[in-house]
Formats: sequence, C-alpha cells, structure tokens
Amino acid sequence: MNQRVLKYFGHLILFWMAFFASDRLIFLVYNLDGSGLSIIQRIEPFWQALRLDLSAVCYLIFLPFLIWLIGLFIPVRKIDLILKIYFGALVPVLAFGVVAGLEVYSEWGYKLNKEAVDYLQYPREFWASSQNSPLVLLLAIYAIYTLLFLWWGLRIAEKRWDFSGSASGLNFNRMIKNIGTGFVGFIIFGICLRGGIQLAPINQSFATYSNNPTLNAAAVNTIWNLLYSYSREDHKNPYQFFSAGEIEDKLKEPSGKLKPAPRLFSLDNPNIVMVVLEGFAAELFAKMGGQNKYTTHMDRLISNGLLFDRIYATETRTDRGIVSILSGYPSLPLISVVKQPDKAATLSFLPKRFLNNGYETAFFYGGESEFANIKSYLLNAGFNQIIDKNDFDKKDMNSKWGAHDHVVLERASNELIKLTEPFFTTILTLSSHEPFEVPMEPILDGNDRQTLYKNSIFYTDQSVGHFISTIEKEAFYDNTVFIFISDHGFRVDDAINRHPRRYHIPLFIYGNPLKDVWRGKTVSGIGSQTDLAKTILDQFNLDSDGFDYSRNLLTGSSGNAFYTFNHGFGLIEAQQSLIYDHDSKSLIYLIEGQPDLLNQKLFDKGRAYLQKTRQDFIDRK
Repeated sequence: MNQRVLKYFGHLILFWMAFFASDRLIFLVYNLDGSGLSIIQRIEPFWQALRLDLSAVCYLIFLPFLIWLIGLFIPVRKIDLILKIYFGALVPVLAFGVVAGLEVYSEWGYKLNKEAVDYLQYPREFWASSQNSPLVLLLAIYAIYTLLFLWWGLRIAEKRWDFSGSASGLNFNRMIKNIGTGFVGFIIFGICLRGGIQLAPINQSFATYSNNPTLNAAAVNTIWNLLYSYSREDHKNPYQFFSAGEIEDKLKEPSGKLKPAPRLFSLDNPNIVMVVLEGFAAELFAKMGGQNKYTTHMDRLISNGLLFDRIYATETRTDRGIVSILSGYPSLPLISVVKQPDKAATLSFLPKRFLNNGYETAFFYGGESEFANIKSYLLNAGFNQIIDKNDFDKKDMNSKWGAHDHVVLERASNELIKLTEPFFTTILTLSSHEPFEVPMEPILDGNDRQTLYKNSIFYTDQSVGHFISTIEKEAFYDNTVFIFISDHGFRVDDAINRHPRRYHIPLFIYGNPLKDVWRGKTVSGIGSQTDLAKTILDQFNLDSDGFDYSRNLLTGSSGNAFYTFNHGFGLIEAQQSLIYDHDSKSLIYLIEGQPDLLNQKLFDKGRAYLQKTRQDFIDRK
C-alpha cells in the first residue's frame, strides 16, 4: 500500500474512532453514577472498547474500502464527491442513534438495539414517551455532535483522494500487480471486521468486563450493538448451559407437599374485572412501604381485600407484562412475543378459558391497541370486544397516548352494564405512562420525571376510586371480583435498573364475592405476574393445562419470581436473589448479611429456566 492509501484509511479510522470515543464520553457523563469510582475505573471503558470499536469502524468504512479495492483494478474518479455523500448521510443518522441511546439506556437499562428502533414505527407513542426527557439538552448534544463530525468528515472528503493514479481505462499490468495488494488488504480488513483471529467472532462479551452495568454498556459500541441486534437469529438458543435432563432436574421443586388452594369467593361464577395499572410500583402503596399516600383510594380497597405483597413483573414493558398476565408466559431477553403473531397464537389465554366457559369478554384501553401488535394478541386471547382509542370521541383524545384514565374507566362502567353476566373484562390504564400529563392540578410541585410520575399515580388512583364508587350502584357489582395488577414497575427515586425493587408490583383482589375471612389479609409468598393465571383458573375449577409457567399463589409455596432484561435475568427467592448478565457473565447476589455467598443451586435454576423458556419459544409452531 502506498502512502496515499495509508493516509486515506488512517483519516477514516481516526474519524470513526473519535466518533465512538465521543459517544462513550457523553454516555458516561449522562448515565454514570460515578460515586465510589476511581479515575481509572471511569476511563477504563475507553480501552476495553477498542477491539469492538475497530470492528464497528470496519462496518462503517466498508464502502470506502470497496471503492479502494475497485480502484486497484479500475480507475475511480470523484472520490471526494462520494465521500461527501458518505459523511453527509451517515453522520446525522448515527449521531441521532447515539443521542437516542442515551435515553434508551437511562429508561430501559440497555443499549440501543433493534427493539428500540422498532418503536419508531409508532411515532405518536414514541414522541409521547420522550416528552419528559431533557429534550433541549438532547437536541443541543445532537446539534453539536452532528455539526462537529460533519465538518470534520467534509474536510476529509475535500482532500485529493484520487489514489487510482493517472491511468485511464483498463491497465492489465497494473491489475496483475495489485492483486497481491488487494488480497492482503482484504485479509487485514476481514480480521479487523471479526475482531481478531480468535475462534469466535467478536461480540459484546469482548467489551464487558465490570460488575458495574453502566461501565459495561459504555464499553459496548453503540453502532456495533445496533447492527448486531439486526443479525441476531431468534430461531437459535443462545443460552446453552445444560442438557434437557439436567434442566428438568435443576427446575424440580422441593418434595414438600403443597396444601390445597383455599377458596376465595362465595360465588361459583362471579364476574371478573381485571385492572392492569400502567407502570405502578409496589412501594407506592401504604401496605408495601408507601409513606406519602399516593394511592389512598386503592389502599382502601386493599384494606378490605386480599393483597399479594411480594409479586414481581417479568420485564419493564407493557407488551411483555400483558403476555405474562393473560397467558402466564415469561418474558424473554430481547424478544417481544406479541410482535411475533405466529408464536403468540400458540400461547394459552386466560380470557379464552373464561370465554369457553360461558363468560362474555371485553378489553378496554384508551390508546392504540395496534401498538406493538397488541391487538392481534388480544384477539387471539379471546376478547370478543375490544374498545380502544378508535371508539372514543375526538374530544376525549386528551393525552398524547389517547384517552385519559377517568374517561376510559367511565366508558368501561357504561359498557359493563350492557354485558351479559358472567363476564371477564380487562382494563388497561395509560395516564401513568410518560409523559405523565394528567388532567388535574398537580399535588406535588416540580417538572422532573419522578414528580410528574407520582402526580400521575395520584390521578389514576383518584380515577379508580371514582370508577368503583360509580359502579357500586349497579346490579352486577355484588357479583363482581376486581383484580388489580401492574403491567410493570417503575424506577421510583433511587431504584436501580435490573434490581428486584425495579420489578416489584402490586397485586390485590377486591369485591363483594371475596369471603370475609380473606378481607384485609396479605399473602406474602414470592410470585410473578405469570402466577396470576393458574391462581385464578384454579379458583374457578377451570382447566389450567398449557399454563406451564404459572403457579398457584395460594398453595403455601415460598415461591420465586423470574424476570429478564437485555441478555440477562433476575431470580428472586425468599432467602437469596441473584442478577445475571449473560454478556459479561457477571453475577450479583442479594442475600441478607452474605452478599457474596453464591447459591449455586439458585444460579443453576435461573440459567435452566432461561434456557428452557427460550427453547420453548423457538419450538412453538
């Protein structure tokens, strides 16, 4: 290679490495809680990332590299114009990904990937979710980042890069002479692209090194991670820990005898109204640690109902929570089951079991039911009536997501009167979703995300209180059981992503059919959203076959809860919990007084569960 070529690629590599280093610096400043970290720890992601960065550079310079290869055999002109188009197209788009990735990680706890990009197909909802982000700051970062690197890129393009020489047309002597050069260049490029000559091509694990997830995330190249997420094969199981026989052995429950589940209701076939609360965290409720009376109306229902106070969500998104609640099916890392209708259709469905046993079914939501393909799932689930934003007056579209909760609950109360008993209905609230705009005077002062969220909780709680007081006068009320559960938790105050506290959600049952002996009582066994289905089906003596991942919460088992995040899981049991990051192969143990004592049996159980559920998803046809 001549000096002109080396200078050409040297400029390109330096440009993109600087682009990635700047991304990393901004990411760390934006997301890292640096308390207790040394200077060395803060800058370590920069050198841990070098191999992955270099691999990402190779993807980005593939076009210039191809031009160079062609130029070895055929003269290529106007390279400066090609490079101007190249930088002008890539820099603004990639800079947008970098800036968007700041908030993706801040809220969801993982780097920008295919799943996050998929939400762009719902621009209204995407915009609504971003309303409480520091948009001015993010726009400023985007503008500076884009202008700086666009200026630099165009400066590179303006240099005279015509390294094809002065020859015109085909020159066979030059072609033969350059074959060796092209071959060597291709080999070097390929080695850098795959991240070295090791057996396995480079992946995120090559950049993950710390027990601090934010440091690991910073070291993982944003663009490489995004490209990799599109190449991932969902039909292959990346979690291979045990043989099939070993999995069953690891997941075998203790031999202790479970007691028969007691009867909760005085009626054989009461109506069911399930209220799925958007993003409600358990710690906001008085009986689960709440000190500030955010949920006074629902607290009153709990005091006269049955509370399950150690229930956990399976993920942090509504599309995952709905599946876990209505199908008793666990969440999977990086996969949304509802977005794959062919797989979702093979699930078992709680409302369909009631529909097949003489119940009328209905679903109420003030937003767009097509979002994330949820409507397809709901139709498969057995709801013979779906009321969503298309069924409300335009004047009632009073939030960025659709109709506010008091409007939806009022519509639900009017529709419940029309249903033939017995009925099974589900109401999904939405006002406590970002941007947390609610039609009431704020209780708390402030415009930060936490304050706005808590004000939205006040509002939804009031809407629920009004809903109950309205339908108390209706004839069907005495025959109706109300089940309240959250679709996922929320990062309240200093809650940490991936920590069990982030997933802790409310579940309680209220209504006149609830037997007096259960009123005001609390069931404290650990459980998951997935356990609701079997618990309810058993109460009605309905077939629970097909709900293989659901467990009856009333049988006296101490229980456990499994949740997932980007390439990892958490497993909660009474004596110990753990969090496992598959990228970094790192573990966090949470046990009273012994934080570093590994419970190998619990770890094996979590990995076996992860492997089994992913394989179950793959095998569904």
